[in-house]
Amino acid sequence: MEDLSVYREVFIEELVDQLERMDQDFLALEQCYSIERVQSLFRAVHTIKGSSAAMEFEEMKHLTHEIEYVLDRVRSDKLQVDQILMNLLFQSLDFLKQLRDEYMKGGPFSDHSALLADIRSFSQEPKKQQHVPELPELTLEQALKVEECRESGLQVWTIRLRLSADCLMKGARFHLVAQRLAEEFGDLIISNPSAASFMDSEQDDEWFTNSLFVLASGNAAKEIEDELLSYSDVEEADVCIYSPLASNAGAYDNSDASSHYGMQGSINIQSIHSTPSAPSITGNPGNTDTSMSSSRNAAAEFKGTQPEEKQKQGPQTIRVHVERLEQLMNLVGELLIDQTSLAELKQTAAQRFPGEEFADRLGAVSDRMTRIVGELQESVMKARMLPIEHLFNRFPRMVRDLSQKLGKEIELVLEGMETELDRTVIEEIGDPLIHLLRNSVDHGVEMPDVRTSKGKPAKGRIRLNSFHENNQVVITIQDDGAGISAEKVKASALHKGIITEEEALRLSEQDAINLIFRPGFSTAASVSEVSGRGVGMDIVRSQITRLNGLIDIQTKPDQGTCFSVKLPLTLAIITGLMVKVGERDFAIPMNNVLEIVRLPVEEIQTIQGDTVVMIRNQVIPLLWLHDVLRYERAERSHKFLQIVVVGSAEKRVALAVDELRGNQEIVIKSLGGYLGKMDYITGATILGNGRVALILEVTALVQASRTFRF
Repeated sequence: MEDLSVYREVFIEELVDQLERMDQDFLALEQCYSIERVQSLFRAVHTIKGSSAAMEFEEMKHLTHEIEYVLDRVRSDKLQVDQILMNLLFQSLDFLKQLRDEYMKGGPFSDHSALLADIRSFSQEPKKQQHVPELPELTLEQALKVEECRESGLQVWTIRLRLSADCLMKGARFHLVAQRLAEEFGDLIISNPSAASFMDSEQDDEWFTNSLFVLASGNAAKEIEDELLSYSDVEEADVCIYSPLASNAGAYDNSDASSHYGMQGSINIQSIHSTPSAPSITGNPGNTDTSMSSSRNAAAEFKGTQPEEKQKQGPQTIRVHVERLEQLMNLVGELLIDQTSLAELKQTAAQRFPGEEFADRLGAVSDRMTRIVGELQESVMKARMLPIEHLFNRFPRMVRDLSQKLGKEIELVLEGMETELDRTVIEEIGDPLIHLLRNSVDHGVEMPDVRTSKGKPAKGRIRLNSFHENNQVVITIQDDGAGISAEKVKASALHKGIITEEEALRLSEQDAINLIFRPGFSTAASVSEVSGRGVGMDIVRSQITRLNGLIDIQTKPDQGTCFSVKLPLTLAIITGLMVKVGERDFAIPMNNVLEIVRLPVEEIQTIQGDTVVMIRNQVIPLLWLHDVLRYERAERSHKFLQIVVVGSAEKRVALAVDELRGNQEIVIKSLGGYLGKMDYITGATILGNGRVALILEVTALVQASRTFRF
């Protein structure tokens, strides 16, 4: 049973990877036909079919078998890629994902008979179909012949031939062409139809209209083509370099595949990477001899042209369970606490035993420990990092479906796919980004006729980008739509009772726009499946702030809107500003710290009963952490006040503290279920001296203050 559970886990992991690859390939295929993309899809579906059959997952095996048949007809030019086919393929992919989820839950499985019938009906062969020849599998003798010809300096060509429709005796003409090829140009290795087909009395002449040859010759492709076209009744002749996989897939056709399979898509996806993608690797498991011989040729060419590349075959990777990484991260955190404690011991020893060997050795050990722990922490952090591509790859399909549902044309541009982020942050930020993208599609980008009336292109554009900035990751969602009207937002907030008329008069344009983050706010004229219920943007902000992140809006009417989300690289170990309030130590996440100032006590002002300070011509509410955390204020002997200005979303607040202790790497520890939810506290950390310091929740502190804008 244990072995079966291991196989089941491996099957699910592979299935998730293959389905994600299919999603991306389907989107790319919808934009532009590519035989390489079809081959990639065929391999993915074939792999899923085989593995699901091995796991006795009959529902998935049957569905992938039908999808595989459709893709096989596409790659052999028997089925054209159009919007109807792509919608059916996407529907099939969604059902595969549904079956995957049901399999993970242990069943039961949804009925897929209707979908199977649709696929079979769509891919049904017409009653009268023209024969399109394919290369048969090479025998060992034929494969060795190909090797021998290439080694002797001959070029191996694939020749596609079409006879004219008015040719009276196509079989005889085919036989004569095959004979002249062998006599005049070299060694004819394969012909399809074969010579035996010509002798078969049951084959009609239409069988020989299209033919395929493999020829080893010293002549150039142009010479062979010209000679073949000079023969009577030969309508088309196409000669290209022989490749067993490409020939079977129809790659011998040199015509423009993208024009042959032109499509009108509603969404265009562009991914911009800093490093090129690895080339696809195709295989032909049914043709072992040919694969081996082709591999030997490829290896010989590779070795002769770039021998140094043998050492650069790409990184070797293994799968590691997430729980092991989490455990390793916890151990590094404990080690970081001990390292901090050792650093404090070094300082104490240097003060008590100055110049003694014991203190010097302890200092050297502490410095070395600090360096090693720092390198270990960095290595473990990198192991937890994932390219944000894993997150961004979810969105093209969603935008495609939404744009079709709304009747809009949208180009989604993905940038910064290589930016790395902690896997925990990636999991947490997915839903907020989905909300932002859905709003950009629904509210941001206008309908095509509206855009053209404004002088814009009918197709809108949404740009999703990510990059590193000051030890943070910034994600931007920018559209070129209608923008956000501050007056419209203010009027809607007044109508819904979110603000009063007095508050509306005091609001600046930016403050009015930020009202979209208020609970229950919406400017949608009607409720739809996409948006308009007023439960979106407030959730977005709360989830981002819970991650110690910030969100900002920049918008211009008829030019578009840009949402900027700033996130910490990780949630496990952060840099905190240590402060003292009363006799207790607290940590403030540095991601929320905007600045630290030292103000004279007399600069504290009171406006409408609330305490504020003026910093850089901006009025900021002042909170005494003593009052918020219910500590008694100590009698002050200093004329200056230590103030930490923190921010959450668009709001700012000044926190008055007793003492600043400096920055420190802190390991975030949960308070557990015993204490429950504590106001203004998000977690705890253990200091080097063994004491516990609580980590302040800046979002809750900001919400506890009243916001002033003048």
